[in-house]
Amino acid sequence: MNKFLPFLILAIILTLIPPVGSSANTTAIQLGSDVLFNQFHHLIEGKKVGLITNQTGLNSQMVSTIDMLRRDRSVHLTALYAPEHGLDGKTVAGKQVTSFVHPVYAIPVYGLSGSTRKPTPEMLKDIDILLVDLQDIGSRTYTYISTLQYAMIAAKEQGKEVMVLDRPNPLGGTIVEGPVVEPPYRSFIGVDTLPLAHGMTIGELALFFNRTIGVDLTVIPMQGYTRNMIYQQTGLAWIPSSPHIPNLTSVFGYMATGLGEGTPIHQGDYFTWIGAEDLDSHKYADLLNGSLLPGVLFIPENKGTAGGVRLQINDPHQFNPAKTGIYALAYAKQLQTFPIPKSTSMQISMFDKVMGTNKIGLLLEQGKSPQEIVSSYEGDLKKFIELRQKYLIYGDEPFIPMQPLQQKHTKQPEQPKQSEQSKPSKPAKPEKPTPPKTGNHNGTTDQTKKPEPVKKPIPQTPKTSEKIAYLTFDDGPSAVTPRVLDTLKTHQVKATFFIVGREVAGHEAILKRIVAEGHALGGHSYSHNYQLLYKNMDGFFADLEKGSQMIEKAIGVKPTVFRYPGGSTNTVSLKYQDPTRYNKQHTVMQAIKAEAKQRGYMFIDWNVTNGDARSNKYTAAQALANIKQQVKSQKEIVVLMHDSSTKSPTAEALPEIISYLKEKGYRFEVIKADRPTVSNVK
Repeated sequence: MNKFLPFLILAIILTLIPPVGSSANTTAIQLGSDVLFNQFHHLIEGKKVGLITNQTGLNSQMVSTIDMLRRDRSVHLTALYAPEHGLDGKTVAGKQVTSFVHPVYAIPVYGLSGSTRKPTPEMLKDIDILLVDLQDIGSRTYTYISTLQYAMIAAKEQGKEVMVLDRPNPLGGTIVEGPVVEPPYRSFIGVDTLPLAHGMTIGELALFFNRTIGVDLTVIPMQGYTRNMIYQQTGLAWIPSSPHIPNLTSVFGYMATGLGEGTPIHQGDYFTWIGAEDLDSHKYADLLNGSLLPGVLFIPENKGTAGGVRLQINDPHQFNPAKTGIYALAYAKQLQTFPIPKSTSMQISMFDKVMGTNKIGLLLEQGKSPQEIVSSYEGDLKKFIELRQKYLIYGDEPFIPMQPLQQKHTKQPEQPKQSEQSKPSKPAKPEKPTPPKTGNHNGTTDQTKKPEPVKKPIPQTPKTSEKIAYLTFDDGPSAVTPRVLDTLKTHQVKATFFIVGREVAGHEAILKRIVAEGHALGGHSYSHNYQLLYKNMDGFFADLEKGSQMIEKAIGVKPTVFRYPGGSTNTVSLKYQDPTRYNKQHTVMQAIKAEAKQRGYMFIDWNVTNGDARSNKYTAAQALANIKQQVKSQKEIVVLMHDSSTKSPTAEALPEIISYLKEKGYRFEVIKADRPTVSNVK
């Protein structure tokens, strides 16, 4: 009994800690777990929650998601699920992760590695929603993402929801490399048609997996994260993800040194060294350094009787782990003769499972150069890159979560049969994920010079049976804007354009056309630069005023309505606010909004978006689908779209969007300062 006393005391202490909430965040990003509790907590309120996690499941303040849920009296944590390496991350690879009743939490902990990799119906019977909070390392062979996929399939079968709390891909989202898994070679280290380095976050992978699963899925995205961000830029501490991945050096070296399963070529010192018995270290280093692989040097180093090289990664942004691993195998094969394990009709070799195909092994045996091997899979890699595009969440601008990403499926998609050795069926046609209503649409600011104070308007709310749509376009003018105006003229529809001041010069004629054709025109800052706008209140209004002056110079009229960059409830401003003047309790946005009210500014938000803020790589069909998904039976909708130079698909989709809204019974109006109700829509 005495040995359990400290655990019981800990449990009592945790019970007494106030529910939810977190302290000031000093990291560059907020994780999905932070965003869940800060913004979307209502999604789990009153639910019985099961959580797949391990020691990596900590928020940006190093508080575990387990503890956050246990402190939260509005939810009931009923079960935990542990992937490979167990709940504490210390179980060695390949060893069975056992199930047990937690001595402190008094709830079951189910092991999902070994003989039971897919949650059974018994394991899921006492939950309403299955949360996933795991730190992946960016490699397809790392089994945490396999556990995610197996769990999604099990949840679909049992009618349970899945919620994934997103985390960074430590390698970033721009390196996509390696052979793509072929159906006969699917396994627990290759559950889907992914290359070795997929360049996706675990949330993006969940959306990708769900195209053939169809579970009711919610992804809680990160805040402030960008596609090209590597882990070192997040400000987060690295928690060892497994016994042999103690640090980020090991993360980056994992694929570069660990691809030789079943061959004499092996890794050492936690994936920082690669070599083999009797290999000539200096010749090996010369070949690898002579290949000019970006971001890395190879230092010859013997380990006992084994020769090899130590990786010195000097530019992790440029370093390509998977390609480096292919080169390391190919050059080792040139220096030393050794057999490549082959698959048979009865069993797939571990080497082919790692590669996801038998083609790499055959090319190595033929003595092909690393350049020829890389060239052999480039076609499949290109197809994957095109396929994954629609499931990506993050772009070049810091992401602002305005709503969770949800996929609600009403009918069963084509689903591949899942077993560790089975051949999955052909994937169903990908289903487009519902993007969040993101404020990360290149920022939107507003005017600074105090406009004429607006008389207190008389609210003119729509009649009960009336439905009004306000079409809005941000970030212009550009060459796309005339195309938008042509469509609006053809369909006899009016819209509102929120103008970025720096785009006015050279486009004055477009602004004059907007006004002449009866559309409304609002301010959207001068610079559209979050860092400048949200450092302090004075800087915000100075930038806003400069934008107003550009608009007034072009059309002779100062705008009276505006849109905040990122919306009035954005949180990206927390990242850029001056810490000597503001904090999480007294934010720059609070100061800006209070001053804006004093100056009589009318700021406009939105409650529907076509999703074009997420990326410049989207289609007109996707933009239309996003509108259809969000428009229900609202009496009043403000539709956020963009007419900057990269948004041609928005112009292309506009005719069908207008036709769809007309079919839904909406009439169109422009936004005016005397319509205050729309300013509250978000």
